Amino acid sequence: MKYIIALLSICFSLSAISQTPITSVPFELYGDHIIFKVSIDDSEPLDFIFDTGAGLTVIDKDVSADLKLSGKEITMNQTHTSMELIKHNKIEINGFLMEKNIKVYAAELDHLERRLGRDIDGIFGYDLMQHHTIHLDYDSKTLDIYGIGTGPVTGDMIPFYLNVSIPTIDATTILNNGEPVEGTFFVMTGAGTTLDFNTPFAEKNDVIHKTGKHFSYTVEDISGNATLHYEGHIKSLKFGAEHYEELPVGISQASSGIQAHPDVAGIIGNRLLSLYNITIDLHNKHFFFTPNSRYGKTHLINSAGIEILLSEDKERIMIQNVFEDSPAEEMGIMVGDELLKIDGKDAKSLSFAEIREILMNEGETVKLQISRAGTVKDYSIEMRSLIY
Repeated sequence: MKYIIALLSICFSLSAISQTPITSVPFELYGDHIIFKVSIDDSEPLDFIFDTGAGLTVIDKDVSADLKLSGKEITMNQTHTSMELIKHNKIEINGFLMEKNIKVYAAELDHLERRLGRDIDGIFGYDLMQHHTIHLDYDSKTLDIYGIGTGPVTGDMIPFYLNVSIPTIDATTILNNGEPVEGTFFVMTGAGTTLDFNTPFAEKNDVIHKTGKHFSYTVEDISGNATLHYEGHIKSLKFGAEHYEELPVGISQASSGIQAHPDVAGIIGNRLLSLYNITIDLHNKHFFFTPNSRYGKTHLINSAGIEILLSEDKERIMIQNVFEDSPAEEMGIMVGDELLKIDGKDAKSLSFAEIREILMNEGETVKLQISRAGTVKDYSIEMRSLIY
């Protein structure tokens, strides 16, 4: 009897230990992106995006040069992009020393910074998940690091497999015409979307014409290549026991890169993932999804019809896209205009995340001050849904 009690005590102790993180790292939820602090070779803390879809650890080339890191130029076969495999001694996450021999690649992240409207020093993903179980707590905004195969096991357990180092799960979508379509989807915390359909899957299933009202605009991939992208709407998405209804979605037209993958239906992104607290166990290849305080929030979309981008010198906020059949297009706003003010506030005093949130207020009126070739004009735009 004593032996049984002692054994149970040991098991309980091991269970308690497994629920205690090695360290907890605070993160910022900037729009739909997780940003946390990483140091390389005793550098000052740098702003890295945590992306479960990042098979490589990447540092911005300018930051690498400032830190006097150097290495060998290589070409990545999959993306046909040029990177520098840099020499370094150690990586720390909020003071937590990572395992040795993690490869770090220097790449140009300027296009990402211009799109986000802020400096980004790097991207971290697979190399963290490979060595540890990760728990993302969106309520407390902490990234908890556990030992391999440990961590919180509450919520809906969803198995996954790795495809090009990205966790990939089975899911069923019901398109706007009521048609159920099954597929496998990348789970990517670095993707600022609810769900995107990859080009081959979208073409095979004629997704564009089965998502009801939709609009299009251009997007750029990591190499800076521009392609058309559609936004539409589906009735529901189901993965594991999770079921989400009335979901705005993206529909890719990319001919290269991850969104042209022929065997994967698409991407589940952080706009949806952030509604859950998530355990990522790469060793046992399963997630645990637990709805958090954000669960059930309405998925708002751009209702003004413009997308913004920093100018090349990062000094001005430019109109990058004007969506077809949108209030902005009807008012005569054009690509290349400069955004000076929004609702009377200096646009540069607001983050891009704040501006984009303002542009999602369907049914409200937004006042924009625009400069075109030195001429300043004020616009009053009545925002409306572009997909419902």
